[in-house]
This record gives sequence, C-alpha cells and structure tokens, in this order.
Amino acid sequence: PSTLAPSVSYLGMHAFLHLFDSTPKVLLLPSEASGAPESKDDEEKPTEEKPTEAKPADAAPSWFSSAAVSFKSGRKKSVSFAHVKREDAAKVAARFGIREVGLGGALVGVSVDGSGGGAYAVHEGTLRGGGGDAVRAARSFAQALLDEPDQSEAKPLPSFPPPDVPRKQAAAKLIELSHENLHRCLGDAAPLCIVALLPLGASECPSTLAELARRHRNDPVQFGWLKAGQQAEFTSAFGLSAKQLPQLVAVRTGKRARYALGRGGLDSGVMAAFVDAILGGDMSFTRLAELPELEPA
Repeated sequence: PSTLAPSVSYLGMHAFLHLFDSTPKVLLLPSEASGAPESKDDEEKPTEEKPTEAKPADAAPSWFSSAAVSFKSGRKKSVSFAHVKREDAAKVAARFGIREVGLGGALVGVSVDGSGGGAYAVHEGTLRGGGGDAVRAARSFAQALLDEPDQSEAKPLPSFPPPDVPRKQAAAKLIELSHENLHRCLGDAAPLCIVALLPLGASECPSTLAELARRHRNDPVQFGWLKAGQQAEFTSAFGLSAKQLPQLVAVRTGKRARYALGRGGLDSGVMAAFVDAILGGDMSFTRLAELPELEPA
C-alpha cells in the first residue's frame, strides 16, 4: 500500500483530515469509470515506491503518487495526499457538493484549522489524460494550498463522522495499532505508550500484555500491540530488526520524544518490572529523532 497517497474510506475521512496532522490535504475522488491512464512520462514516476507485480484494485494511480512525492522530504509532508476508496467516492463527493466526478477523477484541496473545521476547494481542471499533465495539475493545485491557504473561492469544510471508540477498548487502554489510530499512542493523547512489537505470524494480543494493561488501567499509560513483522521501517526507528521480535518498547512523546526497550521478550514478570521502573522514574530513555509511521494495511 502507498504511504505517499494511501486509500481512505468515508469513515476514515475525519481521522485523515483532523487527527494525523494539520498539513493541507489533497484528496483524489475516483470516477465510476476505470480511471485515468497511468503516467506516460517515466520521469514523472515516484522514486520512493518499488514497483509491484499486482497493483491493488483500490490503489491511487501512479501519477497521483508522483505528485505527492514533491511534497514529502524524508518523513515530513508539507501536503498530505490520499485517494478515496472507489466504493465511497460518491458519498464523499456529495459531502463536498460535487454532483458528478468526471473521467480521471476530481481533486479536492482542504485546509484544516486544528479545531475540527477548515475550508476546501475543488480543482476546476480535467484529469482525464492522466500522465504528466495530471501530475503537473495536482502539483500546482497542492502548491496553491501552501501559498494561498485562505483562497477566496474556498468553502467551509463539511463534517465527517468521527471514528467510533468502543467503551471497553478505551477503558482497557489497550489497542491494536494501525496507520489510522497510531496517534492515540504516539501522539498528544498519551504521554507514555507501551507497545508490544510482535513477530511475523502473530495475530493476537498476548494475554500477558492484556493483563499488564488491566493492572495499570488507572495510570497515565496507553498500551498497544502491533504485528510488527512487516513494519520494518517502524521497528528500525527503535534499532530493532524482525529477528529481534517480540519486543516491548516504551515511548514518551512530546517535544523531545524518547524510547526505552524492555529486555526479556514478553515475559509477564519482565514486562511488569519494566513498566514499574518507568513509572518509578528508574528507567533511562534514548532520544528518538522522529516518531515513526506505520504502513497502511
């Protein structure tokens, strides 16, 4: 899946627009037809993604990912791009007042205000030809969001339903981490997050971690678990490889993010001592250059 222009559903719109970051957003709404042709110019193809043998049916066209590359430096994005899932395109289009999405799709530019509101504008050109023309159109449209955030033709941003948070899950303070909810652990919502990084093949939350989360349900700690075997970039941020999993890691967020590694795998006694040492102020932390991201599922 593309990290440059991930697919987003109707129910995921609120999180994409308001919860991940405050950067301007560019959305591509696909048409009901098969979509625009792929890029015809080799130099316009993205350099950050490896070609795959079979492209997912709901993946963004390569020209859209090519445009997104121009607004990403390292892990920092100045504009966030996303591709609306085809089955939700009509529903999302209706929220933006778009009656019909033309062949090749439609671009929507969004500026958020950090308080759940913002403004949007719809690209007036055509994307029908795809290729280099579409890349340049998307780049120009995104750049205008940076250069002129308060565009005169912008309209108030419509609301989208916030994600449901099951009461039991919130009370337990234990979640399976994903691209969509990572902010709940490595974000402002939790000053301390304890994550169990599971190896390839693991599919369930370890019972020892669930018990640890119950034990500390009244402490300012968010617990999470992650199928980390296919998240090499995420685990490498903590100096770990797939061969070193499973592993427990503690992350303190804030202006200077830091982390500490547990020693001894996911043994219940070892994990309990690790968390007790952190809460007691007896644990040394290592500076984390940047909070890592997760690949979309």
